[in-house]
Amino acid sequence: MQSADVQSADLQSLDDLIAHLGGDGIGMQSAGPSRLLMEHIQAARRDLLGSMRAEYCSSLRFAKDSVACIPGKDSRAETTRILQGLIDSEGERPRQSGPA
Repeated sequence: MQSADVQSADLQSLDDLIAHLGGDGIGMQSAGPSRLLMEHIQAARRDLLGSMRAEYCSSLRFAKDSVACIPGKDSRAETTRILQGLIDSEGERPRQSGPA
């Protein structure tokens, strides 16, 4: 899969998570217990679009650490699975040595 295709798939996964967690509008602030989680996921989205790999990985990890606020064991498990998949996917990508 090409780098742009992978980024597009990751972006879609993040957008789907945002919609699933109640922040349908990109950039919307979520209220309540999932606010911190939404902030981390939205930060990951911005970092991905800005090609800031280290920040993207950090935001994904912070989001994964924040899933406890999601009510429902199945929803928590699914969100954790998606975030872990994104983290693993990023770790498998070759490092770029310079500007593209």
